[in-house]
Amino acid sequence: MHAFTPSSPSRNARRGRVVIVSVLLAGLCSSAWAQRKSNSDLTPPARRTTTVELAARLAATPEIPRLPAKSVNPFSPAGWDAPDPDEQRLASEAAENARRAGLATQSRPQRNAFTSVANAIQPSGVVLLGGQPTLLIRGRRVRVGDSLSATFEGRPYTVTITAITRDTFTLRMNGEELTRPIKTGTKP
Repeated sequence: MHAFTPSSPSRNARRGRVVIVSVLLAGLCSSAWAQRKSNSDLTPPARRTTTVELAARLAATPEIPRLPAKSVNPFSPAGWDAPDPDEQRLASEAAENARRAGLATQSRPQRNAFTSVANAIQPSGVVLLGGQPTLLIRGRRVRVGDSLSATFEGRPYTVTITAITRDTFTLRMNGEELTRPIKTGTKP
């Protein structure tokens, strides 16, 4: 069994000197490394001028000559938005047949009112309560089958909720249905 002998003071001093010399050498090497000239990945400005001039010529927008005033635009020809004569004839025949059959067709103002009332309904979201989707409209919970009342141009209208999905709801008024998106104001 060997007895424990502490290191001699001269041995500790030598270790300390070795550590100090090693640190000084590392510092000198790193400063010399940092002072050496670094090579850049960029070419010198004189050699870059030709590339920059070529890029400027390629990026320049050429002057486009104006079309003559009498030319026809193929994307918006004259009379494009005019109603099709066959569609007009079919619509008038259908209206006449409905009038003869005693069916009342919905007037344009009622459709506009329905659209306006539907646009005014802005739900803040959808929740599932008891397994049924429920719309949240101004703090009120509305389920499928519930009716909502609204006034448009001084006349009262009643619409019925017929369907609710995760991102849409469907309204019915006078036998006509309209599906609207649910805009919660946040992006997923």
